[in-house]
Amino acid sequence: MACLDSGKRFIESERKACGSIRHERLSRDTVILHRPLAPFYVQLDVTNACNHKCFFCYNASSSVCSVMGSAAELNADEVLRVIDELSAAGVISINFNGGEPLARRDFFELAEHAAGLGLELHLNTNATLINEECADRIAGLFPSACTSVLAASAAKHDQLVGVSGAFGAMRRGVDLLLARGVKVEILVCALRENYQELYEIARVMVADGIHAFCVVRYISVNSAERDQVLGAKESIAVLDALERIRDSFPTYLEVKLSDPIPFCEIPPEHIERLKQWSTPCQVGYGLCRISAQGIVTPCTISSEIMGDLRRSSFQEIWRDGAWSKFERCEHLPVDCRACDELDGCRGGCIGYDDCRELIEKRPAQRGLFTLANLRTGR
Repeated sequence: MACLDSGKRFIESERKACGSIRHERLSRDTVILHRPLAPFYVQLDVTNACNHKCFFCYNASSSVCSVMGSAAELNADEVLRVIDELSAAGVISINFNGGEPLARRDFFELAEHAAGLGLELHLNTNATLINEECADRIAGLFPSACTSVLAASAAKHDQLVGVSGAFGAMRRGVDLLLARGVKVEILVCALRENYQELYEIARVMVADGIHAFCVVRYISVNSAERDQVLGAKESIAVLDALERIRDSFPTYLEVKLSDPIPFCEIPPEHIERLKQWSTPCQVGYGLCRISAQGIVTPCTISSEIMGDLRRSSFQEIWRDGAWSKFERCEHLPVDCRACDELDGCRGGCIGYDDCRELIEKRPAQRGLFTLANLRTGR
């Protein structure tokens, strides 16, 4: 029960942090967000190494990785210092990520240090490297863990991650965690190739202790896979699936759409449904990401470099004036800043919007439906 309560608190505090940030409108298209002194949530990529070959991995294709070239990943002392700085700054939660974080040999030393500072810990893992000993150590540190499932069948999942036997290894790892009371969250990256089987994935993975089912839409990281990006029609189908999963499987205490969809991206008759699922984006003020080389970016999918933790402390980087564009919502198009729905929508996911533009699936004006139609419901 303690693990369940911790998992629920993580979800509830995340939503509270999102909803507590409000804007002050200075003019029709000028707004100020009251940016906190520290991000609520930091994704800490402890390694780029991974035993999977997912074509959609934003870390493997990230321009941050390209810019850093062969730069060494942070060593243990450097990561421990960064964790100290995050704690001192007032960060609440760290999500250990990668690559595959369990591929790093000193991973548990890092996690134990963060736990000792009282930080809330979360783990993103493909679960395939988890054995009995590893599961014991995870259970001592992490109330919950998240793992990706990409298909209802083992063959298709293995195809999408590029490794034979990955589905079976993932199931074994998940079972080891569940046996030790670790709550597990299922994450599905929704592609054109798999979005129609979200319900089947949820059905296959149902188990006591798998407490959350989460969906994110694929963001194109290479032009070869641009046809996998979902449009408005497919996004509505995702909402349909989420509602069906919520109503069918009570063991999922939380069913979530993790990437925010702009309200103007879908037909007006679906806006109220979307509002029930979409969580406002926290880019630049509620969260940030730290790469394995110590590079700070505004969010987990952004390649915009805000600072280098080998040269500056986290607090120095977070308080730098370069973040002011997020405080003033200048990272959003003007029509978003002027929109009455700004607090609830927060512009959706800019990374997703940008990828639609790059693959010529987005019109010149943001969104598929005009703001006037959105406001009047036509």
